[in-house]
Amino acid sequence: MKTVIKEQRTVNTNNTDVSQYEGESTEQSKRVRSGCTKGYSKFIIPSHQRKHNDGNMKSIIASIQKHGVISSIATRPSTDNPNKLEVWDGQHTLSACRILGVPVNYDVWIGITNRAIIAINGDTGKGWGLLDYLKYGIDDNLEDYKFIDKVYRDNRKIAPTGLLTLFGGGYSNKSFKQLKWRALSKEHGFKVLLNAKDFARLFNTKHWFHARFLWGFSDVMKTGKYDHTRMLAQMEKCSGYLTKQGDPGEYAKNIEMVYNYNVNSKNKVQFVQ
Repeated sequence: MKTVIKEQRTVNTNNTDVSQYEGESTEQSKRVRSGCTKGYSKFIIPSHQRKHNDGNMKSIIASIQKHGVISSIATRPSTDNPNKLEVWDGQHTLSACRILGVPVNYDVWIGITNRAIIAINGDTGKGWGLLDYLKYGIDDNLEDYKFIDKVYRDNRKIAPTGLLTLFGGGYSNKSFKQLKWRALSKEHGFKVLLNAKDFARLFNTKHWFHARFLWGFSDVMKTGKYDHTRMLAQMEKCSGYLTKQGDPGEYAKNIEMVYNYNVNSKNKVQFVQ
């Protein structure tokens, strides 16, 4: 049987809002107190929180205007800003309440890790992207996430999925979202990027930065049969044949076709089945 500790308090805010609340803690629940306030400055939005979505906020404003405030934002004590509460769920509700000038309901939780926040929010279809998870990995001081952040900053044209595939050794979005991703193939990833950029620089290949192209090109290079000098010579003859494809496998086949264009059968190379 779980032990439940309950306490009854009165919360006074700087803006004279008074709220009675009941806090409770169990092995599953770590909510320690609740309140209602117009003291919006007591809340902060951490840099690793997902980007603000104006569409979400507008719908919340419309809901509050019609029904009032019917939910609470979730916060935790900030480790970087004493006496501040970090919002980990409900940042759009907080913004909407501030705009309307109405009190915001809030819960304070302790012992909530970034992985717990991801498990709560990231799996519920709230529109989180890979860059949102990247921020959490950086906030947790994970070296592999700091590494891929630098690579991304230097190659912003490339979608995060493409970079994770190159430097993670394969498709790895799921492990990335769980903050378990590892940069297992750094040398390989940089080689693929360098070679792909040659296609853009020398032949104006428009799709060189597409994640599916990089994925297929990576698979080709992993075979150990690929020679970049030969590929560039082939591109001089038929760069127009390196065309946009629908998936990594088709890109690998397309690269193989260009690689073998007008080459003697004994010198042809097979990269894919």
